[in-house]
Amino acid sequence: MKLVKIDESLYLNPESIGAIKDDYLGTNIYLTGSDKPIETSVEIKKVLDAISGSEEHLIEYEDAENYKCRKMIKKTY
Repeated sequence: MKLVKIDESLYLNPESIGAIKDDYLGTNIYLTGSDKPIETSVEIKKVLDAISGSEEHLIEYEDAENYKCRKMIKKTY
């Protein structure tokens, strides 16, 4: 699994993205099979760079697992 970093709190698997829409406040990302967007204030160019595989945004699987573990630990406190 490959995750890309969209912003400080949003990591996505690019294969699960169905559509991206530019919005005046940022970018709306629609996951495959969903009509409810994930809203982010990041400009669409940065979102597209992240999805297309820009090294700046790439999170390897091991890092993604570490990220998920850190998020779970934070939620328990």
